[in-house]
Amino acid sequence: MIVSGEPARGERRIPRLPDNQILKTASSLTLVAAVAMLARTWQLSQNEFGRQYYAAGVRSMLDSWHNFLFNAFDPAGFVSIDKPPVAIWLQVASAKLLGFGTLSILLTQVMAGLAAVVIIYALLRKYWGRTAGLIAALSLALSPVNVAVDRSNNTESCLILVLLAAAWLGMRAAETGRLAMLCAAMAAIGIGFNVKMGAALVLAPVLALTFSLARPGAPVTWHLGRQAIAGIVLVTVALSWAIFFDLTPARDRPYAGSTRHNSMLELALVHNGAARFLAISTPAGNPAISSPAASGATAPATTAVRQPVMTDDSPTGPLRLFRPRAAAQFAWLLPLALAGLVLAWLDARSPGAPVSRRISAGVWTGWLVLYWIVLSFAGGLIHTYYVAVLGPPLAVFSGIAVAGLWSRWKAGKPGRMYLPLIIVATASWQIYLCMAPSEGIGSDWLSLTWLTSIGIAVICAAVLYALPQQGSRFAKLLAVASIGALLVPPTLTAASVVLRRPNIAAPVANMTALLAPSDTERQALRTSRLDAGRQKLISYLTANREAANFLVAVPNANVAAPLIISTGLPVMAIGGYLGDDPILTASDVERLAADRQLRFVMLGGFTLAPAKQAAALDPIARWVRAHGRPVDPKLWRLAASSGTPYRINLGNEWVEVPPPELFDLWDNANGNRSGEAARQQPR
Repeated sequence: MIVSGEPARGERRIPRLPDNQILKTASSLTLVAAVAMLARTWQLSQNEFGRQYYAAGVRSMLDSWHNFLFNAFDPAGFVSIDKPPVAIWLQVASAKLLGFGTLSILLTQVMAGLAAVVIIYALLRKYWGRTAGLIAALSLALSPVNVAVDRSNNTESCLILVLLAAAWLGMRAAETGRLAMLCAAMAAIGIGFNVKMGAALVLAPVLALTFSLARPGAPVTWHLGRQAIAGIVLVTVALSWAIFFDLTPARDRPYAGSTRHNSMLELALVHNGAARFLAISTPAGNPAISSPAASGATAPATTAVRQPVMTDDSPTGPLRLFRPRAAAQFAWLLPLALAGLVLAWLDARSPGAPVSRRISAGVWTGWLVLYWIVLSFAGGLIHTYYVAVLGPPLAVFSGIAVAGLWSRWKAGKPGRMYLPLIIVATASWQIYLCMAPSEGIGSDWLSLTWLTSIGIAVICAAVLYALPQQGSRFAKLLAVASIGALLVPPTLTAASVVLRRPNIAAPVANMTALLAPSDTERQALRTSRLDAGRQKLISYLTANREAANFLVAVPNANVAAPLIISTGLPVMAIGGYLGDDPILTASDVERLAADRQLRFVMLGGFTLAPAKQAAALDPIARWVRAHGRPVDPKLWRLAASSGTPYRINLGNEWVEVPPPELFDLWDNANGNRSGEAARQQPR
């Protein structure tokens, strides 16, 4: 049972601060917010557009309400993005206000991450006090995975913000018993469903159960009626857009990306549902690698830099998130947070404790436990950065722990041993996480830094335990120093995605990346070559496109995205995101060519799923090769095709795939004449 009684009317959880304390709190919160902002904006331009797949969708929606409404990937509205629209809509709004560019795309997530830090403080300040709120906010501000996703254009930042709003409304609903607040909380989760579908629903049973347990004496009919109404609100808000999409005739909307049957409900239930939790399929890939097919560049056969893999293929089970690969992203303060979870319930159930504390403890515990279970046992398409959703509850319990342990230390024995003990336990856990990437302790500056910080924390803990004077300024200084030292390893890990360009599509923080030399110049040269190759392709296509609706058709959205970003013109992703969506048949391509809607088709090149794309598009590829005229690579690539195998990097593996080939589907004579005429036209 979470609570055992009704909150008193007008109950005040935390006394009002004096004016000097308010000023001190405002200054501290401003400093924490500045740290959060700096971590999320420093060298942000190195991430460019983030995941180009989403950025192309933003550009496609900017000038078309139809594309905006249906979350279209391409300007022609041929196929939709395989995610619900709310997070993308916010990026579109930012791009509309500030102009389409890297800053406007990424700024949305930066602001969502900053808002999450402030909301965490507000929730903890209300229920657990100023110190707990500030420590929790600082912990979230420096959480490596949260910094990483807030610097990308993935949807996690928006999801976390919506879940925090739902948690706040859910707590208020449980405190007041008001149906309107419960419905508002469920509506917020419904909005979260339209951010990342089923990932948002995990919090719904937590809020529903907290609401009912807050009033155990109410009649069963009272509970059932309110839960039913709130459930209807949740379902209505969650499914409203998907049902609208599916009820729209297929000819009047894009194809539902990443589905077999052109259904947004299927997307929610299968690709973004069962496939995330069951081992249905695991396509390899790393969309952070820019598409060579779009530039005509051929990747080298070997590489000295190992890229993080796209999906998390670590074994499922109760230990999954305790392994360094996942824990180093979010759980540097795990022993401290677990201590905070225990203290939260001890304080919440102590005599005279405000009922609101039990409600708060129940919501945060439910958030942590349910998402931990889901991410531990999900055997499908799980990315490591999904653990970002665990950042808020761990930060909350870390803040509660610091405040609670300090008050017990000041109270004297036996409580004064708990703070030093938890500091040492957290320091030991951090040694385990720090040693995992290199499997040892080196003599480099990074090892010396984290060893020094952990040593300082342990020394401060020992002095705190032995210090005879209770509540002295020196003791407070030691406590602050120890907590600050424990924040050094997560800060170094977070710095790895700030000072080094990460995998921008599946951002993973890795402390040892700080030891690698900066590849700014090499990346700039590579980007320059990709841009030059892409511009040559675009120049040829635009000069010879004539009246065709589509600039070109390519196998998948990852090849199409940079072309859409560069031109804003319709580019057809024949097979959707992975290249395996059954959108068109060979007859459809023949009809499009006969109707003069499509002239150029590109085959081969970059793909996240070589086998799946080849199987799905083979009939179309055979028709194109039989009826299309190959375009001389010298006309559209930086280098003509050679005998060198064409390889692309999928995760840590170089895979040989068919090289990109461009075909003209219009008759040769007409194609030659129209191309020549186009080159003679002034532009």
